[in-house]
Amino acid sequence: MRISRLEISHFRGFKFLVLVPRNNVVVVGEPRAGRSDLLAAIRRVLDPRSTQSRPSEWDLHRSVQTAAEKLNLKDAESPLTFVEVTLVELPDETEQTLEDRLELFSPTTGEPVGAEDADDGVLGVRIRYCLRRDSNEQSFEHWVEYPRTGQRVPRSERELLKAFVLDRTAPLQLRAEGALRRLASDANAAALQSTLDEFSKSIAASTKALAESDEIRAALRLVAEHGVQNLLDLDAENPTAPIGFSAEDGSLAALLRAVQPTLELDDAGVLPLSSHGSTTSAIIAAAEAAAAAQIDDLIVLADDFGDQLDAASAEYLAARLRRRGGQLWLTTRQPEVLRAFEPNELIRLTRSSGVRVAFQLAETTDKKERMRRRYLHSLLSSAMSARKVILLEGPHDLATYTAVSERLFREQNEAPLAAYGMRLVSTSVSGGEGGKQELPKLARLAGDVGLAVRVVLDHDKPGTDGDLIDELSSISEMVVRLPIRAAVERTLVKGIDVDILRKALEALNDDYGLGLEIDELQEDDVAKKCVWALKQKNGLHKAFVDVLPKGVIPPLASEVLRRLKADTPDKPLVEMGDL
Repeated sequence: MRISRLEISHFRGFKFLVLVPRNNVVVVGEPRAGRSDLLAAIRRVLDPRSTQSRPSEWDLHRSVQTAAEKLNLKDAESPLTFVEVTLVELPDETEQTLEDRLELFSPTTGEPVGAEDADDGVLGVRIRYCLRRDSNEQSFEHWVEYPRTGQRVPRSERELLKAFVLDRTAPLQLRAEGALRRLASDANAAALQSTLDEFSKSIAASTKALAESDEIRAALRLVAEHGVQNLLDLDAENPTAPIGFSAEDGSLAALLRAVQPTLELDDAGVLPLSSHGSTTSAIIAAAEAAAAAQIDDLIVLADDFGDQLDAASAEYLAARLRRRGGQLWLTTRQPEVLRAFEPNELIRLTRSSGVRVAFQLAETTDKKERMRRRYLHSLLSSAMSARKVILLEGPHDLATYTAVSERLFREQNEAPLAAYGMRLVSTSVSGGEGGKQELPKLARLAGDVGLAVRVVLDHDKPGTDGDLIDELSSISEMVVRLPIRAAVERTLVKGIDVDILRKALEALNDDYGLGLEIDELQEDDVAKKCVWALKQKNGLHKAFVDVLPKGVIPPLASEVLRRLKADTPDKPLVEMGDL
C-alpha cells in the first residue's frame, strides 16, 4: 500500500499543498518549512485513533483562525481544513473489503479518472481527514470520510488503511501496544497468549512463595505487633494472614510494563537498555519498526529520523526501512540519510514570505540529467536544511572562506554564514580538483530543489568568463566576482602588512617543510611566495589563516563574506573591484 497523492488544505502552516510522491519519500527542508507538520497531516488520516482525542485548534491554518474570529462570519464561509490521501496498491483482502469504496486513479497524478481513461487507471481509495470550527458554538469537529460519497470511515476500515508510525518510544516493549509484542503475536498468536498466561501464573506463584517465606512472615509479624494488629483489628493468632504481595495491580499488563529489556555489550555486563545510551535504543527502535512494518507492507512514517543516530547507522537503517515492501515517508535533518534514497524521491520544503512551498525533481530518462543529480548526494546534501547555498569553485575556496568566517566570529563576533541560513558548498568533494565549469550544473540542481543560489568566482583570467557569468546570472540571485587577476589565494594575502605575511610564511615553512629561505625574500616577493605556499601540500589555506596573529583577518576574504550576507542585489553580478 502506498500514497499516490497527498492534498493538504488549511492545515497548520500549509494553506494548500499537493504532492505526488514517487514510491518512497524523504522530506528535507529549512527550519519552519513544515517537515513535521507534513507527517502530522498524514497521521491525521492514517492513524485510526486520530479522531478519538479532541480536535486541536492549532491544526487550523492561521487564515482560518483569523476568519473565525470575525463575529459576523458564518461557519459556511470559513474554509474547511482537510488532509486527503489517495491510497493504491492495496492488499487483496483490503480491496475485497472496501470493494464499494474503490475508485480508478491516474498512475501519474493520483487523481480520479473518467470512463475514457479507465483502461490506464489503477484501483485505490481516497480518504480525507476534516476539521471544522463552528463559529456559532465556538467548538471544533473532526472526522474522517470518503470524499467520493461524504460517508464517514468506520474504525474497522481505518484499521485496514493505517500506517506504522516510528515514534520516539522505548523499543522492545512487551506491552500490548509495543512493536515487539505485535511481531510475536503475528508469528503465533495462540502460542504467545499461552506463554503470557504461563508467565502471569508463574509470577503469581513466585510472589505467593515470597510472601509466605519464614523470613518475610517474621518481618511482617514485627510490623503487626507495633500497632497494625490492634488498629486494624487483625487476628491475634495470625496477624500476618491478610497481608500479601502482587506486581502493581496484579494484571498481566502491569507485569509486562514492569518488564524492561536488558542488553549485554562489551564488558559492561547486563544493563537495562536505557543505560546503553540513546544511540543504541534508536538503532533497535528503527530495526524493530522495519521488522514490524514488513509484516503487512504498511506505510511507515518517521519524523526527524537519524537525530539520535551516528551517520553510518542513520544511512544504513534508512536504507533498511526503504527496501521493505511498503512505502516510507521519512523526514530528516541528517545529510547521510539522503544517501539511502534516489534523487527523485526527495521532497524539499521551503518558506517564502511566510508561504510553504514544496520542490520535487521531475522524472527524467536523460542520462546527463541523471548524472547531474548525483551532486545531490555528493555535494548538496549538507545544504538541504539551509535557505541559501553558496557555490565555490573548489575545496581550497571552501577551506578559505570557512576559516575566515570562523575567525571573524571568534574574534569580532561577526555572525557566520550559518546565522543567515547559508551553506558553503564546493564543486568537488575534499581532495578533488573542482572547477568553475561545474558551477552551472550545480546551481541548476540547487535551484530545482528550492535553494537560493549565490556564487563566488575567481577572476584570475580576465576576459574568459563572460558566457559563464551570463549563465550563472540567469540562475543565481548573486554572483560575486573577485578583483581582476585574483584567485582565492589572493583574498588571503591582499591588504595584510608585509611583515605579518613574512612571519606567517615562516611559520608555514617550519611546520610543513616548504624549503624556503624566508630571510632572502624581497618585500615585493613575499605576497607572491605566500600565494605559492598556499597551494602546497594539497592546500594550506586554513593553516595560513590559523597562523595569522590575533586581530589580523584577511580583509579581502572578509569583504567577500560580507557581500554574500547582503540583501539580494538588483543585478546578480557583484564586482568586488580592486580593493
